[in-house]
Amino acid sequence: MMRVVGPIVAVACLVAPVLSADDAALARAAACSAAHGEVSLLVWSDGRVVYERGTPDGLSPRVFSISKSLVSIGVFRDAKTGGLSLGQSATHPAARGVSLADLLNQTSGLPPAHRAFYGQGLQDKGPVLEGLKSSGHGEFAYGPSHWEVLAEEIRLSRGTTLESWLRKFVPGANARVVARWRRDGRGTLFFSTGARMGARELLPAGREVIIGMGRARWPAEVRTLLAAGTAANRMYALGFWLNRGAGRPGAREIDIESSLGKTKAPEDWANACLSRSAPQDLLAMIGTHGQRVYIIPSRRMTVVRLGRGRGFSDAEFLRCLFGQ
Repeated sequence: MMRVVGPIVAVACLVAPVLSADDAALARAAACSAAHGEVSLLVWSDGRVVYERGTPDGLSPRVFSISKSLVSIGVFRDAKTGGLSLGQSATHPAARGVSLADLLNQTSGLPPAHRAFYGQGLQDKGPVLEGLKSSGHGEFAYGPSHWEVLAEEIRLSRGTTLESWLRKFVPGANARVVARWRRDGRGTLFFSTGARMGARELLPAGREVIIGMGRARWPAEVRTLLAAGTAANRMYALGFWLNRGAGRPGAREIDIESSLGKTKAPEDWANACLSRSAPQDLLAMIGTHGQRVYIIPSRRMTVVRLGRGRGFSDAEFLRCLFGQ
């Protein structure tokens, strides 16, 4: 066995090779991660954890926009029960007639509203929601507004509290996780950000994606969108970042965290990818400050990497891991 060492407390060991690569590939990826503010790193492959180091889940960091992907999984699982449908129209005045799919794709026509929702000490999301209005245009506009409207739609259409819905449909969202999720001053949950979860708590979400995509358990429209992206952004669909562009001619690796907030036309995303080295079917749950969950359904693999600060590069880390 190879014991994990370094500035972070080791909680497990490398016990098997990852994929078809030798241990050196994982060691290079682990060194890359550690050099950029790593909090924890976990690799799950074909049914078991093969590498783990980091802080216990009790010291879990906020995973920021990974929260969006978690909520998406909840919607997919709810849709399987017949409770929700991606094609159903929103009834909230801010986005009346907009489909749930457009909210999840962030193509609802709503303004992003970052400052309005994430301003210091927001006491009540209600007035912010009431001030939103969809333009009706389908451009990709990354921001919290789509997800906060979605939260209201779920609360009203499902007749339940957001806390109960999360516990029922989101993998890993047990009572402890939901209790420490971000809220406004009145205690209303944010759906766009704010989950506080450790690597072990995020692992069930990665495994759910593998099952949903690999065994056709999610609705067909979900699997189709996650395989191809949207017309507005070929690199994004339903709360997930896609690596499909890696297989296209002229594929370009881009840094997601530095790209958001900049105006991009659909053609700017057309040949973009996270990594030319990683498998094309890789899906990523991405949060700021280097928070990542990478899922590769074809290889039954999930990698959870949590960090703090800036400087982490998807392309560099994945190049190390996949040895190209």
